[in-house]
Amino acid sequence: MSSLALATPAAATTTPASTTTPASATTGPSWAVAPADTELASDRSHFDYSLVPGAVIDDSFEITNTGATALTLDVYAADAFTTREGGIDLLPAGTPSTDAGTWITLGLDSLTLQPGESVAVPFRIEVPDHATPGDHPAGIISSVRTDTAGATVQVDRRLGSRVYLRVDGEFAPAVEISDVSVDYSGMWNPVGMGSVTIDYTLTNTGNTRATATSALEVAGPFGIAASTTGEEQLAEVLPGSTIDVEQRLDGVAALLWLSGQVDITPEGVGIGGAPIAAESRSFGVLAVPVIPLAVVVVLALGTILVITGLRRRRATATAAPTPDATIPPTDPTP
Repeated sequence: MSSLALATPAAATTTPASTTTPASATTGPSWAVAPADTELASDRSHFDYSLVPGAVIDDSFEITNTGATALTLDVYAADAFTTREGGIDLLPAGTPSTDAGTWITLGLDSLTLQPGESVAVPFRIEVPDHATPGDHPAGIISSVRTDTAGATVQVDRRLGSRVYLRVDGEFAPAVEISDVSVDYSGMWNPVGMGSVTIDYTLTNTGNTRATATSALEVAGPFGIAASTTGEEQLAEVLPGSTIDVEQRLDGVAALLWLSGQVDITPEGVGIGGAPIAAESRSFGVLAVPVIPLAVVVVLALGTILVITGLRRRRATATAAPTPDATIPPTDPTP
Protein backbone atom coordinates (compact mmCIF):
# COMPACT_ATOMS: atom_id res chain seq x y z
CA MET A 1 0.00 0.00 0.00
CA SER A 2 1.33 3.41 -0.93
CA SER A 3 -0.02 6.79 0.07
CA LEU A 4 0.78 10.46 0.16
CA ALA A 5 1.32 11.80 3.67
CA LEU A 6 0.75 15.54 4.00
CA ALA A 7 0.52 17.90 6.95
CA THR A 8 0.08 21.63 6.52
CA PRO A 9 -1.45 24.64 8.28
CA ALA A 10 -5.10 24.91 7.35
CA ALA A 11 -4.66 28.42 5.95
CA ALA A 12 -1.59 27.61 3.86
CA THR A 13 -1.70 27.91 0.10
CA THR A 14 0.98 25.28 -0.55
CA THR A 15 1.92 21.98 1.04
CA PRO A 16 5.26 20.37 1.88
CA ALA A 17 6.78 17.66 -0.25
CA SER A 18 4.88 14.43 0.09
CA THR A 19 6.22 10.98 0.80
CA THR A 20 5.40 7.80 -1.07
CA THR A 21 5.21 5.50 1.95
CA PRO A 22 2.18 4.62 4.09
CA ALA A 23 1.81 7.26 6.79
CA SER A 24 -0.26 8.02 9.86
CA ALA A 25 -0.05 10.47 12.71
CA THR A 26 2.18 9.46 15.60
CA THR A 27 -0.09 11.35 17.98
CA GLY A 28 -3.77 12.15 17.67
CA PRO A 29 -5.77 10.82 14.70
CA SER A 30 -4.34 7.82 12.89
CA TRP A 31 -5.61 6.24 9.70
CA ALA A 32 -4.52 4.57 6.43
CA VAL A 33 -5.66 4.90 2.83
CA ALA A 34 -5.26 2.80 -0.32
CA PRO A 35 -7.03 1.97 -3.58
CA ALA A 36 -9.79 -0.50 -2.80
CA ASP A 37 -9.79 -3.98 -4.32
CA THR A 38 -12.41 -3.94 -7.08
CA GLU A 39 -13.24 -5.68 -10.34
CA LEU A 40 -10.79 -3.28 -12.01
CA ALA A 41 -7.73 -4.32 -10.01
CA SER A 42 -6.42 -5.42 -6.61
CA ASP A 43 -3.28 -4.89 -4.51
CA ARG A 44 -2.64 -1.51 -6.12
CA SER A 45 -0.20 1.06 -4.74
CA HIS A 46 -2.00 3.87 -6.60
CA PHE A 47 -4.67 4.44 -9.24
CA ASP A 48 -3.50 4.19 -12.85
CA TYR A 49 -5.77 4.58 -15.87
CA SER A 50 -5.43 4.91 -19.63
CA LEU A 51 -8.64 6.34 -21.07
CA VAL A 52 -9.99 8.03 -24.17
CA PRO A 53 -11.68 11.44 -24.19
CA GLY A 54 -15.28 11.10 -22.99
CA ALA A 55 -14.62 7.90 -21.02
CA VAL A 56 -16.33 7.24 -17.67
CA ILE A 57 -14.97 4.87 -15.02
CA ASP A 58 -16.05 3.94 -11.47
CA ASP A 59 -13.64 2.92 -8.70
CA SER A 60 -13.21 3.04 -4.90
CA PHE A 61 -10.84 4.56 -2.34
CA GLU A 62 -10.48 2.68 0.98
CA ILE A 63 -9.96 4.45 4.32
CA THR A 64 -9.21 2.63 7.61
CA ASN A 65 -9.26 4.16 11.09
CA THR A 66 -6.15 2.72 12.75
CA GLY A 67 -6.50 4.88 15.86
CA ALA A 68 -8.20 4.30 19.21
CA THR A 69 -10.95 6.92 18.85
CA ALA A 70 -13.66 7.80 16.37
CA LEU A 71 -12.39 9.80 13.39
CA THR A 72 -14.19 12.25 11.12
CA LEU A 73 -12.50 12.96 7.78
CA ASP A 74 -13.09 15.22 4.79
CA VAL A 75 -12.59 13.54 1.42
CA TYR A 76 -11.90 15.33 -1.86
CA ALA A 77 -9.93 15.15 -5.12
CA ALA A 78 -7.22 17.57 -6.25
CA ASP A 79 -4.68 18.12 -9.01
CA ALA A 80 -1.17 16.75 -8.42
CA PHE A 81 2.18 18.41 -9.10
CA THR A 82 5.89 17.86 -8.52
CA THR A 83 7.44 20.07 -5.84
CA ARG A 84 10.66 21.99 -6.48
CA GLU A 85 12.41 19.41 -4.27
CA GLY A 86 11.21 16.52 -6.46
CA GLY A 87 8.33 15.09 -4.39
CA ILE A 88 4.74 14.52 -5.51
CA ASP A 89 2.16 16.75 -3.82
CA LEU A 90 -1.53 17.62 -4.12
CA LEU A 91 -3.19 21.00 -4.06
CA PRO A 92 -4.36 21.95 -0.55
CA ALA A 93 -7.99 22.41 0.40
CA GLY A 94 -9.24 25.80 -0.78
CA THR A 95 -7.04 25.86 -3.89
CA PRO A 96 -9.24 25.06 -6.92
CA SER A 97 -8.14 22.30 -9.27
CA THR A 98 -8.12 22.99 -13.00
CA ASP A 99 -7.35 19.59 -14.50
CA ALA A 100 -7.99 15.95 -13.55
CA GLY A 101 -8.93 16.93 -10.00
CA THR A 102 -12.14 18.32 -11.48
CA TRP A 103 -12.85 15.10 -13.36
CA ILE A 104 -13.24 13.06 -10.16
CA THR A 105 -16.56 13.00 -8.30
CA LEU A 106 -16.62 11.28 -4.89
CA GLY A 107 -19.61 9.44 -3.49
CA LEU A 108 -19.31 11.47 -0.25
CA ASP A 109 -17.31 14.44 0.97
CA SER A 110 -16.93 13.43 4.64
CA LEU A 111 -17.30 10.36 6.85
CA THR A 112 -16.89 9.19 10.44
CA LEU A 113 -15.04 5.95 11.20
CA GLN A 114 -14.98 4.01 14.45
CA PRO A 115 -11.66 2.50 15.65
CA GLY A 116 -10.66 -0.33 13.29
CA GLU A 117 -13.44 0.46 10.81
CA SER A 118 -12.78 0.56 7.04
CA VAL A 119 -14.93 2.19 4.38
CA ALA A 120 -14.60 2.06 0.60
CA VAL A 121 -15.49 5.49 -0.78
CA PRO A 122 -16.80 5.22 -4.35
CA PHE A 123 -15.81 7.75 -6.97
CA ARG A 124 -16.34 8.35 -10.68
CA ILE A 125 -13.92 9.72 -13.27
CA GLU A 126 -15.46 11.48 -16.26
CA VAL A 127 -12.91 12.44 -18.89
CA PRO A 128 -14.06 15.51 -20.87
CA ASP A 129 -14.61 15.08 -24.59
CA HIS A 130 -12.06 17.84 -25.22
CA ALA A 131 -9.37 16.37 -22.91
CA THR A 132 -5.89 16.74 -24.37
CA PRO A 133 -3.63 13.70 -24.87
CA GLY A 134 -1.07 12.89 -22.21
CA ASP A 135 -0.83 12.61 -18.42
CA HIS A 136 -3.30 14.36 -16.12
CA PRO A 137 -2.14 13.59 -12.56
CA ALA A 138 -4.40 14.00 -9.56
CA GLY A 139 -5.06 12.44 -6.17
CA ILE A 140 -7.82 11.57 -3.70
CA ILE A 141 -7.29 13.03 -0.25
CA SER A 142 -8.62 12.25 3.22
CA SER A 143 -8.12 15.11 5.66
CA VAL A 144 -8.59 16.02 9.30
CA ARG A 145 -7.85 19.40 10.88
CA THR A 146 -6.40 19.29 14.36
CA ASP A 147 -5.42 21.89 16.94
CA THR A 148 -1.79 21.66 18.09
CA ALA A 149 -1.06 22.59 21.69
CA GLY A 150 0.44 26.07 21.87
CA ALA A 151 -0.05 26.70 18.14
CA THR A 152 -2.04 29.61 16.72
CA VAL A 153 -3.13 27.78 13.56
CA GLN A 154 -4.84 24.52 12.79
CA VAL A 155 -2.90 21.72 11.15
CA ASP A 156 -4.49 20.03 8.15
CA ARG A 157 -3.25 16.43 8.32
CA ARG A 158 -3.86 14.60 5.07
CA LEU A 159 -3.37 11.17 3.53
CA GLY A 160 -3.98 10.59 -0.16
CA SER A 161 -3.56 8.17 -3.06
CA ARG A 162 -2.15 9.19 -6.42
CA VAL A 163 -4.29 9.04 -9.53
CA TYR A 164 -2.26 8.73 -12.73
CA LEU A 165 -4.66 9.32 -15.60
CA ARG A 166 -3.38 9.15 -19.18
CA VAL A 167 -5.57 10.28 -22.07
CA ASP A 168 -4.92 8.47 -25.33
CA GLY A 169 -3.59 10.43 -28.28
CA GLU A 170 -0.29 11.86 -29.46
CA PHE A 171 2.28 11.90 -26.68
CA ALA A 172 4.94 14.61 -26.79
CA PRO A 173 7.44 14.25 -23.91
CA ALA A 174 9.85 17.16 -23.50
CA VAL A 175 12.00 18.84 -20.84
CA GLU A 176 13.83 22.17 -20.63
CA ILE A 177 16.84 23.40 -18.61
CA SER A 178 17.03 26.98 -17.32
CA ASP A 179 18.64 29.20 -14.65
CA VAL A 180 22.03 27.49 -14.78
CA SER A 181 24.64 28.71 -12.27
CA VAL A 182 28.10 27.26 -11.53
CA ASP A 183 30.45 27.79 -8.58
CA TYR A 184 33.93 26.57 -7.67
CA SER A 185 34.86 26.13 -4.00
CA GLY A 186 38.61 25.90 -3.41
CA MET A 187 40.55 24.27 -0.60
CA TRP A 188 42.83 26.02 1.90
CA ASN A 189 45.34 23.27 1.33
CA PRO A 190 47.46 24.60 -1.55
CA VAL A 191 47.86 21.13 -3.02
CA GLY A 192 44.28 20.03 -2.23
CA MET A 193 41.29 19.77 -4.52
CA GLY A 194 38.09 21.78 -4.66
CA SER A 195 34.60 21.13 -5.92
CA VAL A 196 32.36 22.38 -8.72
CA THR A 197 28.65 22.81 -7.98
CA ILE A 198 26.06 23.39 -10.67
CA ASP A 199 22.47 24.46 -9.99
CA TYR A 200 19.69 24.55 -12.56
CA THR A 201 15.97 24.04 -12.98
CA LEU A 202 14.41 21.25 -15.02
CA THR A 203 10.89 21.84 -16.35
CA ASN A 204 8.61 19.23 -17.89
CA THR A 205 7.31 21.08 -20.94
CA GLY A 206 5.75 17.98 -22.52
CA ASN A 207 2.42 16.24 -21.97
CA THR A 208 3.65 13.07 -20.22
CA ARG A 209 5.49 12.26 -17.02
CA ALA A 210 9.23 12.46 -17.53
CA THR A 211 12.45 11.59 -15.80
CA ALA A 212 16.10 12.05 -16.74
CA THR A 213 19.70 11.24 -15.97
CA SER A 214 22.23 14.03 -15.60
CA ALA A 215 26.03 14.02 -15.91
CA LEU A 216 28.41 16.85 -15.01
CA GLU A 217 31.77 17.06 -16.81
CA VAL A 218 34.65 19.44 -15.93
CA ALA A 219 38.19 19.95 -17.28
CA GLY A 220 41.04 22.41 -17.02
CA PRO A 221 42.68 24.32 -19.89
CA PHE A 222 43.25 22.22 -23.01
CA GLY A 223 41.11 19.45 -21.47
CA ILE A 224 43.59 18.46 -18.78
CA ALA A 225 42.46 16.78 -15.55
CA ALA A 226 39.01 16.00 -16.93
CA SER A 227 36.49 14.41 -14.53
CA THR A 228 32.79 13.59 -14.43
CA THR A 229 30.06 12.67 -11.96
CA GLY A 230 28.76 9.93 -14.21
CA GLU A 231 25.02 9.61 -14.78
CA GLU A 232 22.81 10.57 -11.84
CA GLN A 233 19.09 9.74 -11.77
CA LEU A 234 16.79 12.75 -11.37
CA ALA A 235 13.29 12.78 -9.89
CA GLU A 236 10.19 12.09 -11.96
CA VAL A 237 8.55 15.35 -13.05
CA LEU A 238 4.85 15.72 -13.81
CA PRO A 239 3.75 17.76 -16.85
CA GLY A 240 4.00 21.49 -16.20
CA SER A 241 6.09 21.06 -13.03
CA THR A 242 9.64 22.25 -12.31
CA ILE A 243 12.31 20.82 -10.02
CA ASP A 244 15.53 22.36 -8.70
CA VAL A 245 18.63 20.28 -9.38
CA GLU A 246 22.04 20.57 -7.71
CA GLN A 247 25.03 18.45 -8.73
CA ARG A 248 28.48 18.53 -7.19
CA LEU A 249 31.77 17.21 -8.49
CA ASP A 250 34.55 16.87 -5.90
CA GLY A 251 38.28 16.43 -6.42
CA VAL A 252 38.64 19.20 -9.00
CA ALA A 253 42.02 20.93 -9.18
CA ALA A 254 42.17 24.74 -9.10
CA LEU A 255 43.55 25.26 -12.62
CA LEU A 256 42.65 28.96 -12.89
CA TRP A 257 39.92 28.35 -15.47
CA LEU A 258 37.61 25.35 -15.75
CA SER A 259 35.25 24.54 -18.59
CA GLY A 260 32.57 21.90 -18.70
CA GLN A 261 29.01 20.98 -19.45
CA VAL A 262 25.99 19.31 -17.95
CA ASP A 263 24.24 16.70 -20.12
CA ILE A 264 20.59 15.79 -19.52
CA THR A 265 19.21 12.59 -21.03
CA PRO A 266 15.42 12.66 -20.54
CA GLU A 267 12.92 9.86 -20.98
CA GLY A 268 9.14 9.68 -21.07
CA VAL A 269 7.60 7.54 -18.32
CA GLY A 270 5.32 4.67 -19.28
CA ILE A 271 5.48 5.21 -23.03
CA GLY A 272 8.03 2.60 -24.01
CA GLY A 273 11.08 4.76 -23.56
CA ALA A 274 10.01 7.26 -26.20
CA PRO A 275 13.04 9.38 -27.12
CA ILE A 276 13.24 12.99 -25.96
CA ALA A 277 15.73 15.49 -27.31
CA ALA A 278 18.76 15.64 -25.02
CA GLU A 279 19.64 18.92 -23.30
CA SER A 280 23.19 20.22 -22.68
CA ARG A 281 24.60 23.41 -21.21
CA SER A 282 28.26 24.47 -21.42
CA PHE A 283 29.93 26.71 -18.83
CA GLY A 284 33.21 28.19 -17.66
CA VAL A 285 34.22 29.11 -14.12
CA LEU A 286 37.26 30.63 -12.40
CA ALA A 287 39.17 28.19 -10.18
CA VAL A 288 42.00 30.03 -8.45
CA PRO A 289 44.08 28.26 -5.74
CA VAL A 290 43.29 29.99 -2.46
CA ILE A 291 46.70 29.79 -0.70
CA PRO A 292 48.87 30.75 -3.69
CA LEU A 293 46.51 33.61 -4.47
CA ALA A 294 46.67 34.81 -0.86
CA VAL A 295 50.49 34.64 -0.93
CA VAL A 296 50.61 36.68 -4.14
CA VAL A 297 48.26 39.27 -2.68
CA VAL A 298 50.30 39.56 0.55
CA LEU A 299 53.59 39.89 -1.39
CA ALA A 300 52.07 42.51 -3.66
CA LEU A 301 50.77 44.54 -0.73
CA GLY A 302 54.13 44.22 1.06
CA THR A 303 55.97 45.43 -2.03
CA ILE A 304 53.64 48.40 -2.38
CA LEU A 305 54.13 49.34 1.27
CA VAL A 306 57.95 49.12 0.99
CA ILE A 307 58.04 51.25 -2.15
CA THR A 308 55.67 53.79 -0.63
CA GLY A 309 57.84 53.99 2.53
CA LEU A 310 61.03 54.55 0.55
CA ARG A 311 59.43 57.30 -1.50
CA ARG A 312 58.22 59.08 1.62
CA ARG A 313 61.70 58.94 3.16
CA ARG A 314 63.29 60.38 0.03
CA ALA A 315 60.72 63.15 -0.13
CA THR A 316 61.35 64.03 3.53
CA ALA A 317 65.12 64.13 3.06
CA THR A 318 64.82 66.43 0.04
CA ALA A 319 62.56 68.91 1.83
CA ALA A 320 64.79 69.27 5.01
CA PRO A 321 66.84 72.65 5.35
CA THR A 322 70.62 72.48 4.51
CA PRO A 323 72.83 73.27 7.55
CA ASP A 324 74.84 76.68 7.27
CA ALA A 325 78.58 75.87 7.03
CA THR A 326 79.71 79.49 7.83
CA ILE A 327 81.32 79.81 11.23
CA PRO A 328 80.04 82.94 12.98
CA PRO A 329 82.73 85.41 14.27
CA THR A 330 83.60 85.34 17.91
CA ASP A 331 84.11 88.30 20.19
CA PRO A 332 87.76 88.98 21.13
CA THR A 333 88.77 88.08 24.61
CA PRO A 334 89.22 91.21 26.71
